[in-house]
Amino acid sequence: MRNKKITLKELASILKVSVSTVSKALNDSYEISEATKKKVKTAAIKYNYSPNLLAQGLKTRRTKIIGVVIPDMRAPFFIRVLRGIEKEASEKGYNILTCFSNESFEKEKATLEMLSQGNVDGILMSLSKETQEQGQIDHVNEIMSNGIPVTLFDRVDDRIECDKVIINDFESTYFATRELLKAGARNILFISPISTTTIGKNRYRGYAFALREKGNLEEKVLSIEEYKDFSADLNRILSTEKVDGIIAANELTGISAVNIASRHGLKVPEDISIIGFTNGLLSMNSNPPLTTMSQHGKEIGRVATNKLLNRLNNTKLEYTTTVIETTLIKRGTTRH
Repeated sequence: MRNKKITLKELASILKVSVSTVSKALNDSYEISEATKKKVKTAAIKYNYSPNLLAQGLKTRRTKIIGVVIPDMRAPFFIRVLRGIEKEASEKGYNILTCFSNESFEKEKATLEMLSQGNVDGILMSLSKETQEQGQIDHVNEIMSNGIPVTLFDRVDDRIECDKVIINDFESTYFATRELLKAGARNILFISPISTTTIGKNRYRGYAFALREKGNLEEKVLSIEEYKDFSADLNRILSTEKVDGIIAANELTGISAVNIASRHGLKVPEDISIIGFTNGLLSMNSNPPLTTMSQHGKEIGRVATNKLLNRLNNTKLEYTTTVIETTLIKRGTTRH
């Protein structure tokens, strides 16, 4: 008998099955055969695997604290979601412990491990950019296998079986692009600093579909790796190509595009129309105010919090995904 405890991922590797299968077998899920359950439980004893006891204790001992893991503390969208979470949690008698992954997989993994040590009753999180780029989900599944429910919002992964709250990113960008097309734009540039995430990919797909639908108009795409290079990259495109519309995949990019286009000598919206995402204070107070697709961040936070609290009260509920509808907020960067 070995003395060193192993992780859920290590046990799954030994058995040559998925982490999800091991987790379900240990929790007597109806989805797993009795033979597989017996095999997994026998191996768990043999290799000294045991779930986090502090986390398991949360089933009977509540901390009344919800952990929140956010990828980017600077993003206005996530700040709005956080406000919705805090308001709803407070009204239901819970406090929140907010952590930031800074778009790092390792930081996200370490944060989940810290939160799982009996510090919180459940976790609300949006996956980091690195997590989605690497396709890593075992760290999330392991937390849930230890008895801590997780609700994902915005950036999610279909392979993780949990409650989720999202918007329809494809549809939102499709309608934003159509709005520019209806206003006469035919050379529309799509700018994204999140092209490697699920939402970034879906927003690009919505943009591309709208152009094809209109008559196979040419795609123009600028993926931002470093914001320090953004101004030079966009100025180069504006100098060498005709651009009369811009779809920006987030708020900061949209506002920056307005400023760069204006400095380049283009009038907004007469020469170039621009639509961004999120409906924060920055959009309202830019010059001119930015037309945006409002993601209703506060509502996302409220719904996600309610899902998690319902899960805490009834662990046998079926997992659901709620889609929050977006709204086009017309302001000064588009022709009406």
